[in-house]
Amino acid sequence: MANKRYGHAEDPPNDRRTLLLTVVLLIILSVTMLLVMRGQLQKHYSVHTISGTSMIPTLTEEDQVLVKKKSQVQRYDIVAFSIDKEEGMFVKRVIGLPGDSMFVRNERMVLDIGEQGDFETTNTYQLSPTVADEFQTLNKIPEDVYFVVGDHVDVSKDSRTFGFVHRKSIEGTVQFRFPAIHLARLGD
Repeated sequence: MANKRYGHAEDPPNDRRTLLLTVVLLIILSVTMLLVMRGQLQKHYSVHTISGTSMIPTLTEEDQVLVKKKSQVQRYDIVAFSIDKEEGMFVKRVIGLPGDSMFVRNERMVLDIGEQGDFETTNTYQLSPTVADEFQTLNKIPEDVYFVVGDHVDVSKDSRTFGFVHRKSIEGTVQFRFPAIHLARLGD
């Protein structure tokens, strides 16, 4: 009988207000949830755009990478880190871990990456004179530092030129790559 009072063509005014209030509350709740989720994601993850060619072929110029913050670093992980007196973030591959055996002769570092510490599995790197002097007296990679190298070793600025990367300088490990989309220009 209530519908006859308002007619069939329109809803009662209270139903409209209830619907409007429900929609407004859902919007407010959705926005709040998105802000909370965004804050949690930013707390645990970051995104960086690759600049340069030092990680080719794994990462290319303008790729974006998702970095998981405060994750455990393992050999061959790709990490994002900062270096004192250098601008921006670096993204390189971890080759040497704390405690790995090593020695330096004539500005060349021999790094033992084997499990036994017997130099059966090694990598050799040409170091800058400054880094070679810094590493000269070491026989192991010190605690809380890592030796990192770019995949494109011929052009990479990495531990061979700036030394070890401190654990506290590592933002996290790369978890995912978003490839850059290069659109072909018409008429070229």
